Parts: sequence; C-alpha cells; structure tokens
Amino acid sequence: MSATVSDLVEQVAHAVAQLRTTLEKHELPGLEAAILKAQQALQSLENFPGGVDGLRKRIAILSIDEQKLLNEQLEQARSDHQINAELIRLALQRNAALQAYAAQSSAAATYSSEGGVSFLGGGQLLGKF
Repeated sequence: MSATVSDLVEQVAHAVAQLRTTLEKHELPGLEAAILKAQQALQSLENFPGGVDGLRKRIAILSIDEQKLLNEQLEQARSDHQINAELIRLALQRNAALQAYAAQSSAAATYSSEGGVSFLGGGQLLGKF
C-alpha cells in the first residue's frame, strides 16, 4: 500500500474521529486542539496532488483489498465530519440558550430601553453546564 496515501487517509480519519469523540463527550479543554488537528488533516487532504479526486485516483490503482480499506476509512471520515458539523451547531445553540438563561436569571441583568439584555457575561462558553 502506498505509504503516503494510507498515511494521509489514516491521519484524516483519526483526526475527524477524535474531534467527534471530543464533541460527543463535551470535553471543552481538548476541543481547540481537536479542531486544529482536524483542520490540519483536512488541509493535508486538500493539498494532496489533485485534492480528493487525486487521492481517489491514487487509491484506484491499489489492490482491491487496499482500495476497500481506504475507501471505508474515507467514508467513515466523511460521516464523522458531517456529524461533527451537526454537533458543533447543537453546541452553539445550547451555549446561546445557556447564556440567555444565565442572563435572565442573574440579579445583575438589566434590560435596555430597546428590550435587550444589557449584561450577558461577556459571551464566554458556559463550560460547567
């Protein structure tokens, strides 16, 4: 198996899977590193000669067993990437809801003349929830 092709596929699959695990477990301390690793892996994929299409062409010249293994890893990475996008969207919605709840529950919360909450606690992630 071509070391470059298999290494790249493994790098992408591992990074995207690690990000999914981090998101599913709500591990905020490790989130930044997991996102960075996934972005770097996906950038490596884009930088492959010919991009994803070039990688698929290189996989197509490998043995049937190698093709099957690498294509399964790529399919899992694609699935994990889609799930990651949904998990991030849900986390952002959850964070916005927690911020709104905290602002409304706070004794320090005051409302502006336009009806908005003037104190929202700086917009930080509420990691303890």
